[in-house]
Amino acid sequence: MIKTTGLIAGHYECRSLDDTLPVFTDLLAMEVIERKPDEAMLKHPNTDWRLIVHAGGPNAPEKGFDNHYGFRVGTHEEVEAAWKYIEAHKEKYRLTKITKPQSAHFAYSIYFREPGGNHLEIEYYNPGGALHGRSHTAGHWDNPLTSDRFPGRGYLPQAFTHGTLQCDDVERSRRFYVEVLGLEIAAGFNTAQYIKHPSTPWYIVVLQRSPRQYLAPVNRFTLQMASTAQVEEAHREFAAHGRDSGITELGMLESANGAANFIFSDLDKNWWELTAAT
Repeated sequence: MIKTTGLIAGHYECRSLDDTLPVFTDLLAMEVIERKPDEAMLKHPNTDWRLIVHAGGPNAPEKGFDNHYGFRVGTHEEVEAAWKYIEAHKEKYRLTKITKPQSAHFAYSIYFREPGGNHLEIEYYNPGGALHGRSHTAGHWDNPLTSDRFPGRGYLPQAFTHGTLQCDDVERSRRFYVEVLGLEIAAGFNTAQYIKHPSTPWYIVVLQRSPRQYLAPVNRFTLQMASTAQVEEAHREFAAHGRDSGITELGMLESANGAANFIFSDLDKNWWELTAAT
């Protein structure tokens, strides 16, 4: 099992930064903290992990409903307010497939598709669910944002909470996440499971599906290790024994600014990245 210090980023492929970034900043309270010609790094004020958005051009593939990222509001009523606001502004932001507020897996939420070919979720959880073994429902913020940070909408995304993946077999995948990646299971419901790093509240929802969509390496999650030496050792270990533990593809070990990193795909052909603290 590798030892990581955190789940620090999700990577997200869109078609155009100019089309997609306003959806995150204007509708989901994210902030652009770094922008390059074909890549932008975003952060929510109440959440430390980053979303790195890559522009794949007009032919970037459409992602399925199961491959989305989610944001949490503080009350049940805000989900309905978000639905009304997004419906009213869908033409401005070129939004489609907007769902009415709905309940699933103990969440109350809406979904919509942004013009980059991806789905997004605004959700509410009763935080009392954490008392019943659903740790992902606990509050994801210590100090709630106030309406002056995001005025005039009737809702306020308080945290950037989760990403999603598909898998082939939920039981087999669970063992990989725990025994190889060192993650923990926050909750599980039939063919859905919630995985997270022990040190942070954000999580990944993994859904068993058949048939399923396989995503390109640009769509991945980044785990951080304490040192470059540990990343290098993990790469050697995966090269020597990765097939036995469920590694299906292993990228080259790369180095930039003194820190090593590499990407790999798991037994479900989902992509991950290991990097070192800088």
